[in-house]
Amino acid sequence: MADPEFVEVPFAVPAGTGKVRLDVFLAGRLRGYSRAKVQSMIEEERVLLGRRSAKPAAKVFDGDTVVIRFPWRPDPESGHGRLEVLHQDDDVLAVNKPGDLLSHPTDKTTKASATWILGRQIPGFKPYLIHRLDRETSGILLFGRNQRAARRLSEQFESREVRKEYWALVRGAFRGARVVDRPIGRAGHAIRVRQSVSESGQSARTLFSCLVPGRKVSLVSAKPRTGRLHQIRVHLAWLGHPVVGDKLYTGEGEAYVKAWKGELSEEDAALLGAGRQMLHARSLEFRQPTTGVRVRLTAPLPPDFKAVMASFGLREPAV
Repeated sequence: MADPEFVEVPFAVPAGTGKVRLDVFLAGRLRGYSRAKVQSMIEEERVLLGRRSAKPAAKVFDGDTVVIRFPWRPDPESGHGRLEVLHQDDDVLAVNKPGDLLSHPTDKTTKASATWILGRQIPGFKPYLIHRLDRETSGILLFGRNQRAARRLSEQFESREVRKEYWALVRGAFRGARVVDRPIGRAGHAIRVRQSVSESGQSARTLFSCLVPGRKVSLVSAKPRTGRLHQIRVHLAWLGHPVVGDKLYTGEGEAYVKAWKGELSEEDAALLGAGRQMLHARSLEFRQPTTGVRVRLTAPLPPDFKAVMASFGLREPAV
């Protein structure tokens, strides 16, 4: 079979979206892509609205499907031939994403993405992406199996009906429970993707509680009530408890720059405490799109997360 020219990722437009510009809609869905970048993709006819190319100012309506066409890249296989399926029915598929895998293809990567793997793991499956996890975040990743289900799931995320819990290994002795209600926005930092707590940012609220206390490292539960870019990581760094292995929010992001340049040393890695950020999407609760029945999913911790916990003398809680 010949390689495709593009890899397509569809998004269903949720009810209540109204007459929103196409570039605005996509900029809100593709985290890490600026509005200018999205506009460039649209002008290059790499975005389809109703299976046709459109202009950045074209309006999207309830029930539309927006398809992004990422260029095929013959990048190396990810090492994950299959993904662990946590739940599937006629409307929904949920997998336990490893912590070294993109949620969807990008302009630079094709095969090392969950949507690419699932398209080959399940014959005939065309995953609608509902939300995403950062490449280095492991845990529950949810997909719609058809346009109607994807739209209804997206509506639940938009209205904040979906309940999410993450587990994070953080630096320092974290004690008790805390609520962080601080806005998040662009950091004005040399690293463009880095966010920060900023009064000019968007509202963001996260509930934290300690699961396993430690002196150097603690295991923390994080329940975000909003969905801002890097929200949990930014709030934890603001509290003085950055996520173990987080290159972007440890210090001023020096490790992130070194990793991007391919200059991260063994000493740098040792100081980070882990090869990736120790953040895991532990549980997700939503309404089944057809029946309305509440579904709660739990993703077991991956081996690398458990190994880092053990290296700091922590045990997985019995919950």
